[in-house]
Amino acid sequence: MTSPTEPPTATAAARDRAASVNRIQGEPHFDGPVVQARFIEGGIHYHAPATKRPVPRQLPPLFAHFTNREDDQRALDIALASGIRLIVVSGIGGVGKTAMAARWLSQRAFPDGQVYADLSAGRTPDPSEVILRRWLRAFGIEQPPADLAELAALWRTVTATRTVALQVDGVTSPDQVRPLLPAGPDCVTVVTSRSALFELVAAGAALHSLDAFSPSAALQLLARLAGPDRIAALADGGARLAEACHRLPQPLVLAGARLASRPRHSATALADSLVRRTTLAHTHREDPIQMVTISALDETYGALAQETQHLYRHLGLLPVHGVSPDMAAAITGLPWRRAEAGLDALADEHLLEPTATHHDGVHYRLVSAARGHASELALRHDPADERLLVQRRLCEWLLSTAIQAQQRLTPAQATLQTSMGNATPAYPAPFNDDAGALAWLETYEYALLDVLRVAEEAGWDELVWRIVDAFWPLFMRRHPYELWLAAHEIGLAAARRAGNGEAVRQMLASGAIGLTSAGCWADAIIWYTHALEAARAVGDTRDEGQALHGLGTCHWRAGRPSHARTLLTQAIARWEACGYPRGVALTTIVLGEIALTDDVGHALELFTRAHVLLLDSCDPYEAARALALKGHARALTGETAVGIEEMESALRMLAEAGSTPWQARTLELLGHGYRQQGEPQVAGDCYRRTAALYERISPADAERVRELESAL
Repeated sequence: MTSPTEPPTATAAARDRAASVNRIQGEPHFDGPVVQARFIEGGIHYHAPATKRPVPRQLPPLFAHFTNREDDQRALDIALASGIRLIVVSGIGGVGKTAMAARWLSQRAFPDGQVYADLSAGRTPDPSEVILRRWLRAFGIEQPPADLAELAALWRTVTATRTVALQVDGVTSPDQVRPLLPAGPDCVTVVTSRSALFELVAAGAALHSLDAFSPSAALQLLARLAGPDRIAALADGGARLAEACHRLPQPLVLAGARLASRPRHSATALADSLVRRTTLAHTHREDPIQMVTISALDETYGALAQETQHLYRHLGLLPVHGVSPDMAAAITGLPWRRAEAGLDALADEHLLEPTATHHDGVHYRLVSAARGHASELALRHDPADERLLVQRRLCEWLLSTAIQAQQRLTPAQATLQTSMGNATPAYPAPFNDDAGALAWLETYEYALLDVLRVAEEAGWDELVWRIVDAFWPLFMRRHPYELWLAAHEIGLAAARRAGNGEAVRQMLASGAIGLTSAGCWADAIIWYTHALEAARAVGDTRDEGQALHGLGTCHWRAGRPSHARTLLTQAIARWEACGYPRGVALTTIVLGEIALTDDVGHALELFTRAHVLLLDSCDPYEAARALALKGHARALTGETAVGIEEMESALRMLAEAGSTPWQARTLELLGHGYRQQGEPQVAGDCYRRTAALYERISPADAERVRELESAL
């Protein structure tokens, strides 16, 4: 039985050979396993079809109690019908901008997806680069470029033929919006802000201001939450409570939720309390609108159980966008079930809102008004050492779980962590496979810098660099360049303050790899040079070899092959001296790639040597890379049929490893081989498959390969 691991291709040799019985000819395509009774001739390979990526549906959840706003939605309908594709919804905090925008967009058909960003989450807003990279990954671009201009251009390319909805909350400046705008004529972008952002009119925006509810709509919302009979039973029909909330959705929701969860609580007493607090705000010349929201939050908080109050205050101290039951248990020391129950209780009171459901339960985030409120209560009620302990527990939980992800995904990189006594994790991992481990790292990708800054401010230098190191699988697999570089700058400074030379070398090396991946050759050379100096200072031959390998690669990429050869040869000497054949092989591959430009025969010798060393080192993935290049070099020397067989064999192994970049590169090399062999039809199939893979990581390369196909 053959294995259904990739769509089939047949080599020319397979098509030309004949067998007496049970022969498969041509280029068959199978959807599942095939049993062949006797002989299967030729290189017929099966690749698992790429898992279809779900259409992104990222808009905030819609709530059943959403009320009114028909006139506002009608105004947006009119703008859309007139050809407007960018709308700014502005209004004071708590007026319901996010809910109205999400409801309006959700009522329209966007078959290609909905994307969302909240710039008010976290300590600092996510830059446009981070948001664009997140959105591009949602559309299948696995490794978006580093530069903002390139990202924005790629985003326009991706959306040019799609119908997509975009919602961006918490915008404070037009500059945050401009790079995010799509190109598709049927795409619609809604921006919410406390400011009008009138500058965006020049970009074709329509401006819409959202006001407080009408008296009847405010009562309708209260009735939906607390029950119509209960509101109608009030002497004034609930009008006083609605006015005490200034007819703003957020305090109305908090008041209604409180009444709904406490059937015996007096709505009149609640209204009296809110009116009294609002009057005090006027007396002290405070903002009554802001004060009524705070008053409603105080009322809701005061009615919580003591343990839930404690959890609420602790959540206000966290530098993260969201919270899971695992995290809540870690920061409070509560058993998991009680932590989960506390989150549920806060969600029932509309202090938390759900963000997504994961394998470890529902994740939440504090509603925007509650973020500062919870933090202020913690400052008021909890001693400094307890507040610090909450943040320390968060960092330790994040580190413990990230190390488990690192040990699963990149065990070689985890050796430094393991040597520091992390054999038994402090917290159980909320995942049990590679996909879950990577998904967990992605969940905390956007909070990582804020966590590192909190740890840095507290002086927890060992925690800082170790967290950076533990997120290595995310950096390598997702290439979030700004995060990669910023995190390593923080981690390097922390390692130096801690006086940990081994950690310094680790941060320099992995940071330099990030700079290399981003194409920042000059900066990468600086980091690798520091790494080389640090390795030589302590006589660490293996780290010295790594730095020389990186320096040689950077100089080659920067167009200095002669200098690169010198450095790479030195790297091989260091790695041979310390008995590291895998390093020798990896550097030999780079030397072989340089040799392809001027001495193909020598390149073939180098790739052959690297392939043997990597097989001996039990590294099948890197051996497959070497084999693909070896087959390419062999084809260039005239042994085309043998070279094609080697590249086909490498492709199978790379497909099993799930390496999109190297599958694409090998398929492109195969296309060259088949073209050289005079088989344009097979070459064209290779180029088409190459372009499909490149679409996910490098649309520019996809277009380049399509041109190769067109030229056949």
